Amino acid sequence: MSDNLLRIGSSAVLASSTLLNTTSNNIANINTEGYVRQRTEFEAQILGLGVGRGTTERLVNEFTLKQLRRDTSAYSYSEQFLSEANRVDALFSNPANSIATGMNELFDQFQIANNDPTTLANRQLIIGSSEALLDRFSTMSTLVLDQDLFINQQLDIFVDETNGYIKQIAQLNREIASYGTGSSRPIPLNLLDKRDEAIRKLSEMVEIRTLDAKNGEKLVFMATGQSLVVENGDFSLLSTRGNPDPSRKELQLQLSNKDSVVRDINVKKLGGKLGALIGFREEILDPTQNKLGQVALSLADALNEQNKLGMNLNGEIGGPLFTFPSFSGFPYTGNSANSTLSGTVEAGKGSQIPPNDLRVTIISATEVLVQAVDLKGNVIAGSDITATVAGFPATITADDAGGDLYGFTFDIDGAVGDQFEFKPLATAARQLGLATTRPEDIALASPIRIDQTLENLGNGKAEGLQIKDTTPATPPDYGFTAPGGLVNGPWEVTYLGGDSFQIEDNGGNVIGTANFGSANYQSLFEEAGVDVGFDFSITGIPSVGDTFTIEFNSGGFNDNRNGLKLAALQTDTSTTRLNALSTPGGVNSGSFNQTYASMVSLIGERTNQARNSEAANSALLEQSQNWFESLSGVSLDEEAANLVRFQQTYAAATKIISTSQTIFDTLLAAVR
Repeated sequence: MSDNLLRIGSSAVLASSTLLNTTSNNIANINTEGYVRQRTEFEAQILGLGVGRGTTERLVNEFTLKQLRRDTSAYSYSEQFLSEANRVDALFSNPANSIATGMNELFDQFQIANNDPTTLANRQLIIGSSEALLDRFSTMSTLVLDQDLFINQQLDIFVDETNGYIKQIAQLNREIASYGTGSSRPIPLNLLDKRDEAIRKLSEMVEIRTLDAKNGEKLVFMATGQSLVVENGDFSLLSTRGNPDPSRKELQLQLSNKDSVVRDINVKKLGGKLGALIGFREEILDPTQNKLGQVALSLADALNEQNKLGMNLNGEIGGPLFTFPSFSGFPYTGNSANSTLSGTVEAGKGSQIPPNDLRVTIISATEVLVQAVDLKGNVIAGSDITATVAGFPATITADDAGGDLYGFTFDIDGAVGDQFEFKPLATAARQLGLATTRPEDIALASPIRIDQTLENLGNGKAEGLQIKDTTPATPPDYGFTAPGGLVNGPWEVTYLGGDSFQIEDNGGNVIGTANFGSANYQSLFEEAGVDVGFDFSITGIPSVGDTFTIEFNSGGFNDNRNGLKLAALQTDTSTTRLNALSTPGGVNSGSFNQTYASMVSLIGERTNQARNSEAANSALLEQSQNWFESLSGVSLDEEAANLVRFQQTYAAATKIISTSQTIFDTLLAAVR
């Protein structure tokens, strides 16, 4: 009997000691990152002879752990996205940085100059406002570019950090697998804690999925299915590269044991901090930079073209106010050795520029395909434009593509199959320059005036003058001369009766005859089949023999008709293109301010969405953490109670041993 009591007591003491050790270990590691609460359970010995074998295990719910990783990825994404978005939102919400204010100030100066077109001081203010606006465009574009560079730096840092976690998980897998799955060599529980913590930290970087292998390893996959950690310790590494644009870093996977095996990553479901950086760049940074470039180019082109339709203070045809840079295309890997692409804004086509990058492909020896791409680099369906060329190298204009080449002229050379990424809008806003600093070069006056003689008997009046093209005419064509004048001008328009008008030059030569079928005398030169770069209409009822004299507006410096049209560009809703699929100048277009406002609204909207998402995901993560901690976290109150309980069982177990000793001594005394 005493032998049984000794066995029972000894096993009870050992079991209580083990329980005390487990409880003490839990208390000691309460502040250890990634530590999971442990519990020791025993089984009874057969025949009631004490405590059997005990097993110490981690208290963890695998479903709760996966939920915690998922919510960690979601919160890390929204937190990182919001952090990046807040910087851009603060940048554009500051009134001191407003491009809209700069544009309004420029057009206000045009209005002031129109009140007194001959005052040089008013014209100088236009030059000053233009310089200030260009500086503001450049500053904002540079600040956005700085954010882009910061994103690239963060990508490199986060990729290195992510690879560190991937390697750590793979190494822990090797160590855990070396213990096997049998009971002879139990796996140290701290290795499992370390692995789970490494996987949790990896989930902060990218959204992941895990599977249990038979040998005890954890297989880790990205949410898109690509493997990060597989069996036998093999793993893949993330790396960054830019193709074709080296400044735009993208992510790819590379096998650890074979560097040549590279796989692209679907960043749409990347998740985590890495996914947030890519998402922020695609959803806010790129569209902001593109809209800035689009507004800058379309504004400069519109002002250039309208100024060229007027007469400056020197009595000459106006010239451009702004200069445009030339943009180089990025060749794709695999292009022929000598392939090149460059482009610039085609004069008068600024309203055709969409807020998109372009992909240019040589599809045959006589055809070039131009496509608009979205912010993820995918071709926009329905955006294909085919231009016809005679061979390469070639210069391609809108005329080669049916009138719409997205506002650009291309110089291209290469072989069939060569592809280029054309990204002018990313740098356009900081590359514009002033073509003149002379206030005299601002063409506020119209280059044409139309007079009617006092001898006219009818009440016909010349109205609706529209200047279309002031490019110097090539003889024998009629039109403008350089630097200012009309070919064989002035001209006379005489009403012949019967709704017909005759146009003669200053030598009495008939230029053309406009025959109308009614008294609606619209666009006389168009009706006469004569292209002179402008047109006008006659209202009222002229009498036979009434004449109208058309001459160059020499000395008409107080004229502000072209200045009014320059100022009217501020509210013109056909100056910017909404998207690549809209019709240039059609219903789906907007004004400069509308386009800029839509950009600022997009930033504010996306930032507010990110703020709401961050708050929601924070609540979900807190809920998952509480759920996880309810089982796996260490509670000091619970462990303290266990410590008291196990101390009592230890003391009681020693009493059993003491009782066994007493009985044994009594038996010895009885047989002496």
